[in-house]
Parts: sequence; C-alpha cells; structure tokens
Amino acid sequence: MDNPTQMSARNESEPGAAIVAEARAMTRQDQHALLALAALFALMLAASWQRWTSPIIDHGREMNLPVRMLAGEQLYSDIQYLYGPFAPYFNAFLYRVFGIHLTTLHVSGMVCAALILAMIYWLSRQVMSVREAALATGLVLVVCALKSTANYLQPYAYAALYGLVFALGSLVCTVRYLQRRAPLWLGWAGVGAGLALICKIEFCASAVAAAGVAWALASLSARRWLWRSAALFGLPLVAIGGAIYGAILRRVSWQVLVRENYVLPIHLPPQLIYFNRRLSGLANWPHELGVMIAGIGMFLLWSGLSTLIGALASGHSRRQWPGSAKRAWIVTLTGLSLMLLMIVIFKVRADASPLTAAPVVLCATIIVLGRRLWRPRKEDERVALQPSILLVIALFGLVSIARVFLNVTTSGTYTPFFLPALIIIYLYLLFQLAPAALMPAGQLRLNAQRSAMAFMAIAIVAIGINSAYRYRSRNTYEITARRAHFFTTEPIGRPLTAALQFVAERTSPQDYLLVLPQGSINFLAERPYPLKEDIVLPGFLEGEDEADAVRRLAARPVPVILISNIRTPEFHDRAFGVDYCQDLMRWINEHYHLTVRFDSVESRAAQLGDKEVFILAYERNP
Repeated sequence: MDNPTQMSARNESEPGAAIVAEARAMTRQDQHALLALAALFALMLAASWQRWTSPIIDHGREMNLPVRMLAGEQLYSDIQYLYGPFAPYFNAFLYRVFGIHLTTLHVSGMVCAALILAMIYWLSRQVMSVREAALATGLVLVVCALKSTANYLQPYAYAALYGLVFALGSLVCTVRYLQRRAPLWLGWAGVGAGLALICKIEFCASAVAAAGVAWALASLSARRWLWRSAALFGLPLVAIGGAIYGAILRRVSWQVLVRENYVLPIHLPPQLIYFNRRLSGLANWPHELGVMIAGIGMFLLWSGLSTLIGALASGHSRRQWPGSAKRAWIVTLTGLSLMLLMIVIFKVRADASPLTAAPVVLCATIIVLGRRLWRPRKEDERVALQPSILLVIALFGLVSIARVFLNVTTSGTYTPFFLPALIIIYLYLLFQLAPAALMPAGQLRLNAQRSAMAFMAIAIVAIGINSAYRYRSRNTYEITARRAHFFTTEPIGRPLTAALQFVAERTSPQDYLLVLPQGSINFLAERPYPLKEDIVLPGFLEGEDEADAVRRLAARPVPVILISNIRTPEFHDRAFGVDYCQDLMRWINEHYHLTVRFDSVESRAAQLGDKEVFILAYERNP
C-alpha cells in the first residue's frame, strides 16, 4: 500500500476513487417499525405525562436562566454558566416566541427526543435489519428518552440535549459520507460538530472523532489524503465556534469565561475533583474493575443463553447441535463464572449491567474493526462499508463515555447522553456477531438471532413498565403555578408548595428572592435572582467569589432567603452552610432571622445534611 504522504492529489470526484453506497431505502417494513416506535413513544409519554421534572435540582436553572436573559442579564458576566451559549439563547428565543412556561421547554424536549430516536433508528438500520434497528431504538427510548431516572424532556442541562442532537446529526452525515464519498456530507458533519461545540464541548469531541476516522478510512480507500473533505469539515466547525465565542469574548474577558464559567481542569476546586473522580469511577477503584468484569460476564451470559435457547428451538438441526452446544455452553458458563467471581471478590451486585463493560467492549470492537480495515489491499479493492460504519459509531460511543469511563451505568442524570451509540454496538454484537460466532449458518443461527431479539423485546417492555410504574406511583403531588404545571414526589412537593405560598405573601414581583443551594422556586414564584450563580454547590462559590456574593446581597434588597436541604455527598461536602459556604451562611444568620420551616411528614425531625428535603425561610432583620 502506498505511503499516505506520497499519495496523489487527484480530484476527489475522480470516477472509481471511492465506494458509492446508497443508504438502505425506506421499505414498508421500516414504516411499520417506525409506527410501532411512535406508538411506544406516545404510550410512554402518556404514562409519564408532566412527571419529568425534579424541581429541587438542576431543572430550576434550566427553567429560570432564559428568563434572566430576557430580563436583560448577560450570560457569563451576570450569569454563571458552565456550558456553551446555544441552549440558553435558544430557550430564551422559545420563551419569547411561545411564552414563558415550562411546557415550552417540554415541547422542545419532545421534538429533540423524536429527532434522536429517528437518527438512532437510521444509524442502526445501516448495519442491522429492520427488527434489530427497531429494538435498538426502542431500548434507547425506554433507557434514555423517557426513563424514570432521567429523560430528554427535562434534562439536567438542555445544553447536553441539544449537543447530543447536533452530535448525532454530525454522525449521520459522517456515515452518509462513508456511503456516498461526497465531500459535502463531511461539510454538513462539520456544521453539526460546530453546533455541538457551542452546546457542550464533549459532544463536539465525539463528532470530531467519528468524522476523523471516517476521513481516514476514505483516504485509505482512495489511497491519497482527501484534503478537500477535511477542509469542508473543519471550516464550518472553526467558523461556528470562532464566530460565537469571538462575539462572547468581545464583551467578556477570557479570564471570566474560563475561570468563573468554563472551569478548566487546572482550576478545579477539591470538591469538583472529588466529584469527577466519583463520576469517572476512579474514586472506587478497584471495585469498578470488578463491576466492569461482571459486566463482561453478564454480556457473555446473555449471548450464550440466547444462543442456547435459539438452538433448542431448532429441532430439525440436531446433527449440528452438539458442536454448537459446546461453544454456547462455554460462553454461558464463562459469563456465569465471571459474575459469581466478582460477586465474591468485589461484592458486585448480581444484576450488573452489561453496559458497565463498555470500555472493554468498545475498545475491543475498535481494535478488531481497525485491524480488518487496515490490511494492505490490491489497487482495485475498497474498504468494506459495514465495518467502517461500525467503527465510526464505536469510536463516537467511546469518546462519549470519556467522563464516565469506569462508571458506565443505566441510571442517573447523565446516562441518556452517552448510551445511544453504545446500545447500537451492543445490540449488533448480540444480534449478529454472537450468533455468527457460536452457530453455523442456517436455521440454528437464525433461531439464535430470534431468541436474542425476543430477549431484548422482553427487556424493553419490562423497563418501560417499570419506568411508567415509578412515574405514576412516585410523582403524585401536583404543583400548579402560572408558569408551570407538573407532578413531583410528596416529600418535595409539600414543602415546595408551602414555600411558594410564603413567597407570594411576603414579597412583591419586583423583590429579589435568593434560593440556596438550588431550586425552581424563582421560576415558579416569578421573582428575580440576585446572584450570578443559579446553582451553589460545593466548589462553585468559595473564596473571593463567596465574598463577592455577600457584597451583592448586602447591596440589593433581598427580603426573603430560602435554603433547601439538598445533600451533596457526590461533592464530598454534604450540606450547604454546614460543610461549605459557611461564611455566606454566617452572614445570613447575622442579617436575617429564621421565620418558618417547610416540611413534609418525613422531614420534620431532619437536620441540614440529612437525606430528607425541607426548606428554611429567612426574612431580613428590621
């Protein structure tokens, strides 16, 4: 094979220089699959209706930040924000057009969820059959889009939701580039990556990694560097990022941008370092290694059992059964042994998810596919298309889990934003690779595939029913305000309702209201917020920043301060005013007095730092 540095600079449109492969055309089966997925989406929406919001955590910032911007406050200078500017500006635009109401954000989330699911189906369809692609999309729907622990309609950050939409859009265009080898598709991929950059940087990294390897594969196939394609990808990426951040830096210094908003790793306080170690799994090493090995065991167990069940259904192929049975039993027993060993040594839960092994599975997949695609070939041979598509999806998924590399789970607020690409790869391995490796071609392999698909269909139904039950049984307390209507849990809803009534009675719409460390009360009560920091978690407000917050409060009329008891052990410091922000709490106690405490039944004896939620109301001293 020619040395890439010596490759010709021939025109990329030269006939025969690339594979031209059309995407699989939409068939009647695809239409039926999409209708079934739409019905499942509608069913899950109905089951979870207005139960997506958790009003005591990040959701309050997402609701209120665009309102502050519409009132004239400037992002990054007047308002601290940790992500790119697209989401708050876009949500402020939605508020301006459709009205300041939580439903506006929820509808935006629904549209984004539908787009994500459509793109996941399309990507899955490029490497799997209709039924397999439908199951992959259905699993993303119940695990990511509308799971009871997190969802796309009310995400922890709309920056993550919009970033995922743009990154997946870039991935779709990258795959289309592999199929058509038309440089313009890589240009559109660059647009998607650029938009992801102004949402959340890590989503841009996933898109860039996928496009980079696609460009390398295309160059390998053409036996020359395709600089035009690379330029078409890079130009919109640089133009979008440069234009947006250049405009921001004209009114905000880079020191303010990177020190007070985009907190760089070199500036991280100890609490955020502790949080990132827990998030990545490094804090629990080597226990997370045991969880990862258990995940490998669970995946082997799934693959072996589905193959065995499928083989048992092939009664007319008994002569092929003994050899196939031996391989299937070896895989099954190996997976079970790994599970039991990790349970004994690391005390791993018996229901460990196969997704915890994602780093190993993705790296192994990338290595195998990379070796297959990097073989010296004859001049008239071309890089295989399906392995190329799988490789870019796997690399996209690997970069997506960088922050949670040793802690890939199926629950939690971050899960919906790094699992979709992983699910495509896992189900491809389960539906196609495992049966092909363990069973000979014919009815045995077909039944093994059907068994795996049936198993996944049951899992989707079970997860969907469990989420619907949790939504309907837990979120039963109704919150009604002019700007929002939703259901939450009784232990949160009761003190929140009482606090809203108190604010309405003791303050006017022009009065500032300070809610610490976070909450949705400003948005619901329609009261302005006095600090830059909408969320005051451990490490977010300390040193000179804490002193500046005190000066702001002293200079502004803030008649009422509400303090919610929100435990934050993931940041090491558990309670506001006790473990962190002690100077600010001391100033509040000196200038305000505790007026009333709002409790649920469970929280009446709780103290700051306990797990129960309650709200303390302070009024300014006369």
